[in-house]
Amino acid sequence: MATGDNIRRYRKAKGLTQAQLADAVGLTEGAIRHYESGIRAVKPELLEKIAKALKVSVGALKDYGVETSQDLMALLLQLEEGYGLVPSEDGMGLAIDPKAQHAPKLAQSIKSWAEKRAEFERGELDEDAYADWKASF
Repeated sequence: MATGDNIRRYRKAKGLTQAQLADAVGLTEGAIRHYESGIRAVKPELLEKIAKALKVSVGALKDYGVETSQDLMALLLQLEEGYGLVPSEDGMGLAIDPKAQHAPKLAQSIKSWAEKRAEFERGELDEDAYADWKASF
């Protein structure tokens, strides 16, 4: 999803209008409209302010350029080197090579995700709470 689409999605999820988000970050409503529509690109420092106002991580708003399975595969291959993300032996999942530099951090993040996902599947978290957790990551 494009950055502007992500801003719109989280703004609406938080029940904010474009004018309210604009006020929260010191912009005009027109500027927010242009960011959401993709007419203007959001500078990194401004993206941080918008993320803070929406109470989400900057990563939740970024566009990682994954539009196809081929794009996703290219990204996964890039993650192999520094994070040790590798295909599992059966080829049906992913594993982490513990020798990779950032493997421990990735392993902990995935463990946290698995725990939250299990809570969601058991009904201990509703869809909104699970979405909020993902957006904060």
